[in-house]
Amino acid sequence: MLKLSDFLYQYNSGERSFCKQNLSRINLQGISLANIDLSGADLSCANLIGVDLTEANLKKCFLKGANLKGCNLTGAILDHANLSNANLNYGVLTKAHFKNTNLEHAHMTNADLSGAYLAGANLTRVSLNNSDLSYANLRKSNLTHGFLTGSVLTETNFQEAILHNASLIGVKLKKTSFKDAEYNDRTLFDIDFRPREHRMKQTLNITIVQIVNSLNYLNKVGSHYLGKTISIRYLETSRPDCDWIKNFEITSRGLINFRGSLIESLNYFELKWYQQWIENYIKNCSTMIKGFVTLIEQEKVFGYQIYTMNSIAS
Repeated sequence: MLKLSDFLYQYNSGERSFCKQNLSRINLQGISLANIDLSGADLSCANLIGVDLTEANLKKCFLKGANLKGCNLTGAILDHANLSNANLNYGVLTKAHFKNTNLEHAHMTNADLSGAYLAGANLTRVSLNNSDLSYANLRKSNLTHGFLTGSVLTETNFQEAILHNASLIGVKLKKTSFKDAEYNDRTLFDIDFRPREHRMKQTLNITIVQIVNSLNYLNKVGSHYLGKTISIRYLETSRPDCDWIKNFEITSRGLINFRGSLIESLNYFELKWYQQWIENYIKNCSTMIKGFVTLIEQEKVFGYQIYTMNSIAS
């Protein structure tokens, strides 16, 4: 672990590269670190209150639980970083880059995120109340259980974002794009907001527990005709390369479990990956048993269309 005194000495001597350094719990409150390279560094639970990180490189940085209240991250790069449970309240994050960043349970109240890039970011349970998201790009971001109450959303891009159970009460809308964004019956909007007029999609009524049951049913059929060992091997080799799919575990007894809540509904992207997994599995089984798809009872496989299966059989 790099000591504070050593860090400050190196920085004040002109060093700007601190890649992959262990700076966990370091106290850098109020220091100017503009243009610093902290990519891959461990800054978990660090005190970064009021720090100037303008145009800093924080790519893949581990900032879980860090306190960045009032921090200046203008133009900073935080792609693939972990900021879960971090405090970014009152932060200046103008034009900051958060591609595929983990901001789960982050506190970003009264923050300036105008022009920020948050496409694909994990914003589950994030607090963005009264923040400025004007011209920000949140395409395909996950805002499940997110709070955006009172936020400014001028020309904000929410296309294909997930807004399940999110609160958008009192937001300021102007040319905001919600095309293909997903909401459910627990998403909170102002009374005069019409999701369909903004070309939003209501969530599918398929839960994780139904998917687990479907996968276990398919594995049962596969094990009956091919044996448990081959069926499990096909399930593993059929998995699409997707982080969400990795939450499904196959036990030594051949049972499929899910790490996470079983009552959450699938979004369209998750359904796509699930369908791809099933399709790959059936194709693999069909190389061993011709007409394997005809052995499957369609009503026991949720979210998978019979015509897709028929196309596999043909």
